[in-house]
Amino acid sequence: MKLIGLALLVPVIMGLSGDPAAGIPHFRQQTIPTGGRGPRWISIADINRDGNPDILVTNADSGTLTVLLGDGRGQFAPSPGSPFAAGGQPNDLGIADMNGDGNLDLVIPNHQTPYITILLGNGKGGFRSAPGSPFDVHSFPHPHGVAIGDFDGDGRPDVMTDSWGHNQVQLLFGDGRGGLHLPGRFFPTGHRPYERLRTADFNHDGHPDIVTTNLDDGTVTILLGDGKGSFHEAPGSPIAAGGKPWQMFVGDVNGDGNADLAIIPYQRDLTDESQDVLTILTGDGRGGFARQPGPSLTLKGCRGPNAVTAGSLGSGRQVIAVGCAQSKTLLLFDRQGNAGYVSSSIPIAGGWGGIALGALTRDGRPALVTADADRGTITILSPE
Repeated sequence: MKLIGLALLVPVIMGLSGDPAAGIPHFRQQTIPTGGRGPRWISIADINRDGNPDILVTNADSGTLTVLLGDGRGQFAPSPGSPFAAGGQPNDLGIADMNGDGNLDLVIPNHQTPYITILLGNGKGGFRSAPGSPFDVHSFPHPHGVAIGDFDGDGRPDVMTDSWGHNQVQLLFGDGRGGLHLPGRFFPTGHRPYERLRTADFNHDGHPDIVTTNLDDGTVTILLGDGKGSFHEAPGSPIAAGGKPWQMFVGDVNGDGNADLAIIPYQRDLTDESQDVLTILTGDGRGGFARQPGPSLTLKGCRGPNAVTAGSLGSGRQVIAVGCAQSKTLLLFDRQGNAGYVSSSIPIAGGWGGIALGALTRDGRPALVTADADRGTITILSPE
């Protein structure tokens, strides 16, 4: 991306974190304003099709979406027109080509409203509302999260959201033109699938499945898709997932090729201090999950855990990262092979914002990104 003139340059604050002598990871920090209030959910994708990773951020307090276009070398600038209107209190961010034009589009649930907003991308970093957006999806009492996949096998992306007041998830079929067929189909879950639902192929049958965290019964529900728009619970589901399971990461945490779950609790509602832990459920590749053996990974000192992600930070380093909103720290668990995990903590601007981990440069160098909700910024933490 070519920058023309100083008006397009993003103010950046550079700094260092960590203390190698004390065994704390060392990161170079780059802080970028989002132009919106209360940045929260972060995603990484190539939005303008130039081969470089870009960063997308929903700004909950201003109802906007920030698009930061990457140059492939670790620098980012706002897309023309950014931030874009994204509906009231955008609370999650799904990415897919919803209208079949080859450009990535966005699906955004609007917290405290009955709506889901769909923004269609122009392939250059710009977005406009899809016809009919926002969509009244009849979720009870309102949607929190979204998961996107071709759940009925027609080649068009569909949207799954939560109807947590009725202990259900709701499948909304995509029309292939950027819209949704309403009201959709409902499927039962555990009690109060309050915030997160995600999709992955848990049983390797080629069809996308769904997982929800069930806040009130301490479980996750695994719904296996048949590829025709229907779901059934996996054997053993719902599965115990610790006290007040809330936010989660879905991915291969232990390197065996199966999707696993890393789950953090809604700490405020815990009544048993021993449940203040990161729970890892390892998948068996058939839709079943079991708690990872070994000692619990304590969240002691992490006040207000509100986001979790996992992945590689390069040089063979595999981590699970937990954002701690109230203590304004990032808690890192480094996997030591079969020896378990070593934890460390670094200060971040933090607040009630999300975190992401992924490649931010053309050569694939990974970094962590935190949403600094109290400051209207994001911070990129690149390993030194």
